[in-house]
Amino acid sequence: MSGGVGTGTEGKIRGVEQEYPVSAKAGLNPSLLVNAAIQGLKRRSFSRDVKWDTATEVSQEAHESRIASSFGENGCRIYNDMGHLEISTPSYNNPFDAVAYDKASEIYAFIGSREASRALKKKVVIHKNNVANFFSRTGSSAAGSGVHIGKGEKVKTNTYATHGNIITKREACEDWSRVEKALIPWVVTRILFTGSGDVVSGKTIGKEGVKFVISPRAMFVVQKSSLSTTVGRGILNTRDQPHAARKYWRLHDIHYEALRSEYAIFLRDIAQAMVICAFESGFLDDAPEIEDPVRAFKEISLDTQECEWKIKLKSGRRTDAVSILLFYLEAIEKMYEEMGEEEGKWAEIGRRGLKEMIEKLEARKLENYVDGIDWVTKLALLVNYEPKSASEGISICNQYALLDESVLYYLREEEESLKGSCLFNPKESLTFAKRELPQVDWSSLSGRVKYALSNAPEQTREFFKAELLKRYESHVKSVSWSTMVLNEAKIMLDEPFMLNKKEIWAGMIEGREIEEILSAAKRLYPDKVIY
Repeated sequence: MSGGVGTGTEGKIRGVEQEYPVSAKAGLNPSLLVNAAIQGLKRRSFSRDVKWDTATEVSQEAHESRIASSFGENGCRIYNDMGHLEISTPSYNNPFDAVAYDKASEIYAFIGSREASRALKKKVVIHKNNVANFFSRTGSSAAGSGVHIGKGEKVKTNTYATHGNIITKREACEDWSRVEKALIPWVVTRILFTGSGDVVSGKTIGKEGVKFVISPRAMFVVQKSSLSTTVGRGILNTRDQPHAARKYWRLHDIHYEALRSEYAIFLRDIAQAMVICAFESGFLDDAPEIEDPVRAFKEISLDTQECEWKIKLKSGRRTDAVSILLFYLEAIEKMYEEMGEEEGKWAEIGRRGLKEMIEKLEARKLENYVDGIDWVTKLALLVNYEPKSASEGISICNQYALLDESVLYYLREEEESLKGSCLFNPKESLTFAKRELPQVDWSSLSGRVKYALSNAPEQTREFFKAELLKRYESHVKSVSWSTMVLNEAKIMLDEPFMLNKKEIWAGMIEGREIEEILSAAKRLYPDKVIY
């Protein structure tokens, strides 16, 4: 058995790390709030404590050793990372699961906040966003960007992260200049449909006041590539932690954003998988080179009114972000045409959806994407509510990002769950997804989210890990993305699809002894089970 990465988009294993800011009006320490949320999830049996094997966290060992991890029933990792709740989804290989496990993560976070509120007897709230704005008093007044800031007030913006991960062939990433040439224009321009939108302080762009931007993450970038994810941020991240065999490279994408829309999450996932397939196959080597990608990233993000999205290329030619997205679409189409590979159900749906979306963006039909593209929806809310102050504008964006009872709509699709104060409406968002991506069976999403709350994806190694912890927890000494250490043996889970449900399920029946499970695994992967 190989358990390795196959061809096409379903051969691409991926997942998302979401940082959730946790807060309370009582001004309690953020770590206290996060820990209370994590304890609440354990009380509700959504997760369990595990010892995380830090040996695979290359360059991060010291940091990781200080983190107390819990393992979600669905194979996710939940932990307190520097005072915010971080939930890393289990790895999956298709865009429908990208949506289902993203929504399961939201539900985990909401339940965590509710349990923390009960334990601390204080209202604890969790947001799914990428920035937090704080007001501070200064000696002068400031105004800008169409909203008023009170006399003596100043806004400071902190940023939180959403990281995407996709396992790639190492040989494709060994020449980093090639990675930059192929993927930087993609990361810079895809924000037109993956940007979460938010209000940031003018200080981040050299201006006074506050400003609504397409991509809050773009405003904190200073270079093309970086190893760090918190200071001196790059457009691309060079971290080399494959979480798999060394023949793989995990592209650690620090510019995913905190999206709520099912349409945007689905399209982002399948578009990313198709782009990476095209990159590996050499179809992006002639990508248009942007003269100053850092500046372009920010200028596109700032252009929410005229929507010209102008870009100057190294060749001296001027173009726009949509034209660069069109290059990637054409490269994907050329890949399928020339390589003669079966496109697959998800890639076919994704390519068609990407093409239709680019055509509408080219015509600047942004009004068509309210309830579908997050930054467009937030901008529409701001226009509708007409905030009179910076705090009102910030509050509107925060209310869209608030995780409240409405996340439970995905479990029962009842109107009762939509009575919270969150401005994101899952019913309207799903209606949009059904209209724009009708080939997807959205009626089955509720069932898949219910499954995703308590079960790992069946197609990947996460299935084996999650089932082993459920059934034989007392035998497990430590776990990581690519290892499990038991009392009896060490299992190297360095092939992303190994020991999936199809391969191992017959051996994971109640009543079987752990030795029988290990024997079944060793028959499949003799070199991966070490006694």
